[in-house]
Amino acid sequence: MTAPQRRPAFARGFTLLELVAVVIAIGILAGVALERLLPLIGRAERVAFLRVQGQLQSALMLETAQRLSRGEGATIPRLSGSNPMDYLLKPPENYLGSYPNPVHREVQPGRWYFDEGRGRLVYRVGRHARFESDEGPADRVEFRVALGFRDRNGNGMYDAGADVFDGIWMQPVYAYDWSESE
Repeated sequence: MTAPQRRPAFARGFTLLELVAVVIAIGILAGVALERLLPLIGRAERVAFLRVQGQLQSALMLETAQRLSRGEGATIPRLSGSNPMDYLLKPPENYLGSYPNPVHREVQPGRWYFDEGRGRLVYRVGRHARFESDEGPADRVEFRVALGFRDRNGNGMYDAGADVFDGIWMQPVYAYDWSESE
């Protein structure tokens, strides 16, 4: 009869204490990594938002310039209340579309959409952004297309022949502060 073979000491498994220590260490490292990662997510969202906002502003200015060059200055006031996404060659991938009566809280964060009922382009801000709304909703930025002009004839409306056109831009409906994440 042969004696039972013993395994060498280096072949034994982890003890429960060693396993718990490894799990705790991995949890701490994951927490530190997440703490560093979340501000980066907020920064990336802010940069993407600003990029789209700049593209929309440029598209509005280009549409206005085209109308002026074609002698269609009288149609410029129609841009107010319009959807600026219509003037991009290709809307961003996070643009959901135009809706007559959107339910804002049901829109996923990080998405653009147009509220037809109010004539506003809306961006739903993500959870990791350092966003604060001064007067409006705490979770979104709302824009309307604003026409700037000097009303020389005093009728309160832009008249291409009489008034001075100062520009067109996406104007925030509510003041907000979206500072860069630390």
